[in-house]
Amino acid sequence: MTNYLSTTLQEYKLEAYYVQTELATYLLASNDKMKEKGLASQSSISALLRKRRQVYGFKARPIPEKVLTTVLEDAIHVPSAGFTQDFDLIVVKNAVTRKRLARAARESEYLKLGMSKSNFISTAPVIVVPCANKKRYEEKYGTGEDSRRLPWWLIDAGFASLALILSAFEHGLAASFLGALADGQVAGILDLPEDHSVIPVAIIPMGYKNVEDKELWDERVKKVGRNRRRLDNIVHWDRW
Repeated sequence: MTNYLSTTLQEYKLEAYYVQTELATYLLASNDKMKEKGLASQSSISALLRKRRQVYGFKARPIPEKVLTTVLEDAIHVPSAGFTQDFDLIVVKNAVTRKRLARAARESEYLKLGMSKSNFISTAPVIVVPCANKKRYEEKYGTGEDSRRLPWWLIDAGFASLALILSAFEHGLAASFLGALADGQVAGILDLPEDHSVIPVAIIPMGYKNVEDKELWDERVKKVGRNRRRLDNIVHWDRW
């Protein structure tokens, strides 16, 4: 028992050291970059966008209800077509349902491809499934095929997804947007309407980042830094 407690305490100390070191390094680097570019402090949207990364390792540690509610509240404060609010968020905590969703999201393939070191989807204490609600859009604008230029219900669900993820990072959590799904399986697991009026856009596992993911996280940060396109390669002024 003594050895177990000693080992556990040591793990917590190492983890705390890692978190403190990573946070300090990030804040210093971020602060310098923000100053160089004339941007706001590290708590700004600019810093938050640069901090966010896909995460493939979570702890099973529960998310406090107050934090979870705040993140969900943030997610619904996004634009939508004609303020139809044509999206829904299905929050899954049940362990059995999370495992079923993990299979529908091909969790095992991430391990095979070396993108994760654990069953990160089913381990995350919460999975949020953002859904596009076509019916809610059509209640205001009529049949989608006749009244729209783009499938706004999908776009609006994307807005909510991004807000959810950014808020998660702002509140000390991590999250990933996983769009490779077996749609039919997800719809069946969550009892979505059979008329396909509610469409699962992705699954978003959310929780506290696992220290075991640090190596892969660092690799992703370097890769993003190398591969991110320059502003002048994406932004066009006045014409294409």
